[in-house]
Amino acid sequence: MPASVAEARAWARDLLTGQVSGDTLDVALLLLSEVFTNSVVHSDSGRVPGGTVTVYLGALDGLAHVEVIDDGSATTMPFLRAATPDGENGRGLALVDLLAAKWSVHHDEETGTAVWFQVCEETAI
Repeated sequence: MPASVAEARAWARDLLTGQVSGDTLDVALLLLSEVFTNSVVHSDSGRVPGGTVTVYLGALDGLAHVEVIDDGSATTMPFLRAATPDGENGRGLALVDLLAAKWSVHHDEETGTAVWFQVCEETAI
């Protein structure tokens, strides 16, 4: 499944190129990679055979909207945590919080767990 992160990035790059600025695209792809990887590592999508991760994209007036939906987890929900300087985890949602104009997490028993974010020219570095 790790190759799926690269596939999701390539798919998103193809769809968003020309719809948003280069900086906005770069930030959206970085954050997509972080959120998608979190889904694979921390949800049932990566732990249970047949798990899925679904990505939805939208672009309007230079704003990119990205939503990543996974199978959820019976034990955890995505949350913003403080990363330790030498730790290997805890930076994904911190990057989303820093670079996205808006973001949130939602869980539904039927659809799973969704993390969405929006990036625009004003928030892209």
